[in-house]
Amino acid sequence: MKYIFVSDIFGKTAHLSHFAKQFNTDHLIVDPYNGELQAVTDDEQQYAHFMSKCNHNGYANKLNSIFENIATATTVIAFSAGGAAAWRSIAHVNNPHIKKLIAFYPNQVRHYLDVISPIPCELIFTNEQHFDIHHVIKGLSAQKQIMCTVTDYKHGFMNPLSTGFNSAGYQQLCRYLLPQNNPN
Repeated sequence: MKYIFVSDIFGKTAHLSHFAKQFNTDHLIVDPYNGELQAVTDDEQQYAHFMSKCNHNGYANKLNSIFENIATATTVIAFSAGGAAAWRSIAHVNNPHIKKLIAFYPNQVRHYLDVISPIPCELIFTNEQHFDIHHVIKGLSAQKQIMCTVTDYKHGFMNPLSTGFNSAGYQQLCRYLLPQNNPN
């Protein structure tokens, strides 16, 4: 199994690279900045930077080009804006080699509840203050191969550069995700 990791608005970071290497298999990291390291500020300034350099539609289009060319069984693990872009792109491209999407806090999917996923998806949300997450989950629950979870952690809990980072949450989800911990 190959993995594609789709970054959040912070792009490719040392932390994301380390996370991907733990899977001990062929992988690709996709980010909105073509692999260029970004001068990290705070979450709000980073979001403004993401919107000026790439934006949500640009990120989805970038993934379309990559996902169209996948030729081996692949799982996509994506974060935040990358998760929402992957959600849209997987449905648009409909490549049978993409076997699963695991997306962490892909909040922008709330604007794309009409998207029908051709593959199993696990969407891991956080409790958000600025929209009703339960409305989003209800909208997605009509699709049988979509599994939604709401954690007690904050948006960004998997990324130490985010103000929402939570070490315990990160460790818990790593134990859950890493193949050596899940032989099936």
